[in-house]
Amino acid sequence: MEEQTNRCKKVFAAGNTGVGFHSFFEYIAGPEIESVYVLKGGPGTGKSTLMKRVAQAAAKRGYFIEMHYCASDVDSLDALVIPGLGAAFIDGMRPHIYDPPYPGALGQILNLGEFWHSSGIRAHKQAIVAAGDEGSRLFQSAFRYLKAAKEIHGNWADKIQRVQDKSCFNRQKKSLLKTVDFNNQTAGDDPGRLRHLFAAAIGPVGPISYLDSLTGPKTEVILLKGPPGSGKSELLKDWAKTALELGWDVEAYHNPIDPRKVQHVLCPGLDIFIAAQTELFPYEAVDPCEIIDLNQSLDQKRLKQYRTELELDRQTFLQLVSTAVQMIYQARETHLEVEHFYVKHMDFTALDAMCTELICDIMHDTD
Repeated sequence: MEEQTNRCKKVFAAGNTGVGFHSFFEYIAGPEIESVYVLKGGPGTGKSTLMKRVAQAAAKRGYFIEMHYCASDVDSLDALVIPGLGAAFIDGMRPHIYDPPYPGALGQILNLGEFWHSSGIRAHKQAIVAAGDEGSRLFQSAFRYLKAAKEIHGNWADKIQRVQDKSCFNRQKKSLLKTVDFNNQTAGDDPGRLRHLFAAAIGPVGPISYLDSLTGPKTEVILLKGPPGSGKSELLKDWAKTALELGWDVEAYHNPIDPRKVQHVLCPGLDIFIAAQTELFPYEAVDPCEIIDLNQSLDQKRLKQYRTELELDRQTFLQLVSTAVQMIYQARETHLEVEHFYVKHMDFTALDAMCTELICDIMHDTD
């Protein structure tokens, strides 16, 4: 596998989904992380900026970094992981409440509230509460649209499943499992570690993904094609299960509409990435080593009888997602209003000094 240096992986640890806000924050810091810094403080207090500064410093020194972006504001970070330093930084505020597992031993809390002027913020209490309540209302509305989109997606998938040739599908499944000779490649006697994340999100400017950041120049990319219900998630889960049983660590990237479903799988140890094309994220690998087209397992003659309904499902699904995006955008605007009140009353000079000292401490630990 390619050495993971001078690289930046971009992912999401939480998302706006058809089952509401869904978090995989417990999978951000793995067993290799010895120091977890949990950032506390209101919106606009500099949590994301602090993480970006640390990321920049680590990248300049050649460390591989993993940046977890916020699904509701893709310019902001929810977390930062630097495996080479054994360090992770995590936003511990709503809606993803997070605390270090062993405070003082394996983690610590960085309270950015120490750098604000409370009296100035309290003077805007009513406006802050009003904007916060409006943002919550808009998010709940967005989640309802995404839930409806998930249901329509299920309606779409049901018709595809009815015309699938299971024998052909099973042959394609065997073909995928043979893409790696598991019998001759094992990582050890113990099962591998399974990590759950998102590689894509439904954000304020629409669906967004960072799939290209998950692969390197030598990564073996396998591309799955097929409509909803054609079995892409099932294939990915079976492949991941086999790899885990043979001791390989696996990262499962979930569907941002229905987080119960796996959308992509990465096996860092084997340097293999299996990606599924979807209606919201039509990923095209630059040079995939293999393409598995699940359309081949569908009875095209029988599929024609559902043509009108399938198109209606597709259009309805996309419209519901589009409406949810509009709601998320408006919710983000209310969040920016709240940030404005905090920014005006922060001592960023003192915060900057703390950040500089923190970076020095972290880098010094590895000298």
